[in-house]
Amino acid sequence: MLEFILQFLASSLTEGCVYALIALGLVIVLRSTDVLFFVQGTLAMVGGITLYALFAQLNIPLIISIPLSLIICTIVSLLTLHIIVLPLLSRGAPSMSVSIVTIGVSMLIEMAAMLIFGKNNLAVPSFSGDEPVTILGASFVPQHFWIIGFTAGALLLTLIFFKWTWMGKAMTGLGDNQLLAKAIGFPVRRLFRYAFIFSALVGGIAGIAFAPISYTGFGIGTRLTIKGFAAAAVGGITNPVGALSGGLIIGLFESFTAGFISSRLKDLITMALLLLVLWLRPQGLFGKKNN
Repeated sequence: MLEFILQFLASSLTEGCVYALIALGLVIVLRSTDVLFFVQGTLAMVGGITLYALFAQLNIPLIISIPLSLIICTIVSLLTLHIIVLPLLSRGAPSMSVSIVTIGVSMLIEMAAMLIFGKNNLAVPSFSGDEPVTILGASFVPQHFWIIGFTAGALLLTLIFFKWTWMGKAMTGLGDNQLLAKAIGFPVRRLFRYAFIFSALVGGIAGIAFAPISYTGFGIGTRLTIKGFAAAAVGGITNPVGALSGGLIIGLFESFTAGFISSRLKDLITMALLLLVLWLRPQGLFGKKNN
């Protein structure tokens, strides 16, 4: 029985890290721009299918394929910023309206991916082989360690950036009062750009790291966005540490639901958990109450 529990914990840790990375991107853009960037999960899809094209199809070495995939994600994110988000905000569109528009952008990107790569799932080879590693009875494939390492590194760099750099502190305050930020001389458009680059990197890393474990394809973006948003809301929509915690919590609930009840109920359990947390603590488990 202990081995089964440990195996479910291993599975929950893997999926939870992916959800956490998506949630982290959502939180950073929201804190900086006051916009919910619903393209976040789609950026993970872009990272995964680009890696498939470069690494699996063209046989370009991994050390080149990963940076190129992240560059493509960054280009998509910045195009969305400069073509959609900034023009709408400059015309006085409410942040919520801009957030809804990004859902349409996500759908367009996914449709383009479907036309280019087709509707079938796409398989990406593992980075370090498929020979499992057993720890206390639980089996990990090497790709699990890549996911955990990427997540830990992203969170550490995020905390350092936002706590100990003036740029990170400036980005944090943008969403609270953009007019004040402009008045005191902060380069708002440049800081927006940094937020969207960060969003692209963590989203792309999530898709790249997860693709060898779970098939990638045009349809995974929406699912990852929903799970990432749920993770951010559970942990605290403006708290990077909360985003990580929310992702791990949702991964844990989903894994044990699939193992002990039914895999068909995973999404239902996620939504039930989200509703329960928001009912008991609207600001999320690690969020701050609004005064």
